[in-house]
Amino acid sequence: MQLFAHRGVSDLAPENSMAAFELALEQQCDGIELDVRLMSGQVVVMHDASVDRTTNGTGLVNQLSVQQWQQLDAGNGEVPPSLRQVLELVAGCCEVNIELKSSDVVVQVAVELTYAIDHLGFKLTQLCVSAFDHRLLIALKKILPHINIAPLISSCPVSLSQLAYDMGAQALHSHTETTDAELVNDAHGCELAIRVYTVTEAADLLRLKQIGIDAVFVNDVAWARKVLTAAG
Repeated sequence: MQLFAHRGVSDLAPENSMAAFELALEQQCDGIELDVRLMSGQVVVMHDASVDRTTNGTGLVNQLSVQQWQQLDAGNGEVPPSLRQVLELVAGCCEVNIELKSSDVVVQVAVELTYAIDHLGFKLTQLCVSAFDHRLLIALKKILPHINIAPLISSCPVSLSQLAYDMGAQALHSHTETTDAELVNDAHGCELAIRVYTVTEAADLLRLKQIGIDAVFVNDVAWARKVLTAAG
């Protein structure tokens, strides 16, 4: 079972910060998960629509200028990174899951993905794009037909993993509480990987491993690995 660092190692460093991503690499994560939005034409790493919760600043991401962005402190004096900065840091050392948080970011993310493959040592299989708005994934697929996509779901659909299969996805990303063996088996029957977010309890981690989950998103990779190792 793979371990993805959710917004980096966000239990031990500011979420979606370079420090959190550097720590994820130090902890030898299998993958890094991050969230992206568009700011003055640049793809930046930020979960919320505003910068209020995770920085010392205020305002909506899509209304900030580059100068205003550079003045933000996401923790320990760090400016929130761009997607390009994180991709340059990782440079093909592990997988990267990019979650689209806004509809205006699709075209620029396609540019960044192409750059990562052409110049930063990433294999196509190391990059995956996810979103709760599945229309964004279809739009991205029209630009980059071979890119891996994974719809995010917070419930268990009546049709189980069929929605992911129908849209040509490679994986399904599901919620801890609504993921069970039936969903996992259905996904695997459709040749889809299934990855679960966000696992914070040892009991959940062990249950998900037992039912054959392919990967989990965790806030501390070292913690998850310790739990799994202790269980044998």
